This record gives sequence, structure tokens and C-alpha cells, in this order.
Amino acid sequence: MSEVTCPNCQTRQATGDAAGYTCVSCGTAWVFATCGNCGVRFHMRPGTTAWTCPECGHENGTAAMVDLGAEGEPEPATVPEPEPTSENAMADEPRHAAAAPSPKPSSGPPTRARLATIAVIGIAAVLIVAFALSAFGGSGGESAGTDPPSAPATTAAPSSSLTTTQQLCLHLRDLQLLRVDNYTRLGAELANDEAAIQAAGDAKLAADVATMQTAVLAYRDALAGQGDTTAASVQLTKADRAMPCN
Repeated sequence: MSEVTCPNCQTRQATGDAAGYTCVSCGTAWVFATCGNCGVRFHMRPGTTAWTCPECGHENGTAAMVDLGAEGEPEPATVPEPEPTSENAMADEPRHAAAAPSPKPSSGPPTRARLATIAVIGIAAVLIVAFALSAFGGSGGESAGTDPPSAPATTAAPSSSLTTTQQLCLHLRDLQLLRVDNYTRLGAELANDEAAIQAAGDAKLAADVATMQTAVLAYRDALAGQGDTTAASVQLTKADRAMPCN
């Protein structure tokens, strides 16, 4: 019997061969959507009719899904989540249906070179920010020497001297620590970064940060479910390319 993990509350449960289910813990209704190109199944909210497969990038039209009785208007579509399966289910049903390979170069699993590139980018961002902080601290020390004795100099906290973009890049350093609790904390930090950048008037960067947060939480869910992280890794790599820290 197939088992899945609810993306909303991380509860593991059996679904049999149903086209969807309602979580026994949080009561969230889910249906399964299958990509028409690569055959991979994903969690989807009832009512979603069009979506892009994060596995192969195929644009799917109306998905064959069953409404499990969700009341009121359908909630906004969520990012497709990979369906974790038990070892027996994986043995009985192949994950990928026979289909022609995708022509998009970014749809394959992340290579060692790609992961190494992400690591180098993160290290470079850390060094740049550290150098900037050091420069700010040195200039502050020199100016403090010229202040009159009656007005003692104060040193501001490092975070107060950073722009919203610099704070974002500092937070993205945590991408290198592949732990569920770390990615949960990073998701919350990115939500705050998005709000700060939106308030600063940069709507495009705010939207890119929101996409990055979604990718981080998707990768966290894949790690928590101990399933295949290939699709989540591809989604995370694409989102990282839009960050101003690269």
C-alpha cells in the first residue's frame, strides 16, 4: 500500500490507490496530479487546472483531479510537492513513466559541478559581506577618535548598517547546511526579507525572494519525508540563480 507525507503537517499516512486523500491529522484535502510528459505524480490542491512540472518543466493543462469536498472557494494552488512513497510502493510502480527525455537542460538532476557552484557562490557572498563589515568597522573607529570626550562614540549593531539585499545574502549562507530545522528557520528569515524588500519598493526582487522561500520549504519537505530530492533540488537551483548574491 502506498504511503505519503502530508506537505502541510508532515503526517505520514497510507492512501491505497486513491486519486487523493484528506490528511488524518490537519484535515487538508489533497489530490494527485500526474505530469503528462514524465509521468511523475505530485501533491496538488483540489481545483488546480494548470501547472508546470518542476521535474521536467512541462506545461500541463487541465489536470485530472478529484474534488474531495473542500468547502468554500478553492484555495490558491500550491507549489507541486513530490509524493514520498514507501519502499514497496516504489518497487511496484516505477517513478518515471516511459517518455522522451526533456529538451530542457535545467530539468536533469543537479550535478556535482552545479552544487559546487552554489557552494562557491555562498562562500563568496560571505567573504564580500565580511569585508564590507570590516571596512565599516574600521571607518567607525577612525571617526570615533575625532569625537569630543563629552560625547562617547557608540557602535551600531552590524545588522543596522546592512541593506535589505545584504541581509538577504547573509541569510542565504544557510543553504549549505542541509537540515530540516535549518531550512525551516531559513524559510522564516526569507519571509521577513521579502516583506522588507517589498517595503523598500523593489517588487521584482521581493517576488524572487518569495519564489526562493517556496523552493527552500519544498526542499525541507523532501528532506523531512526522506524521499527523492531531485525535483526540489532543481527548483532550489533555479530560484537561487535569480538572487542578487550570485
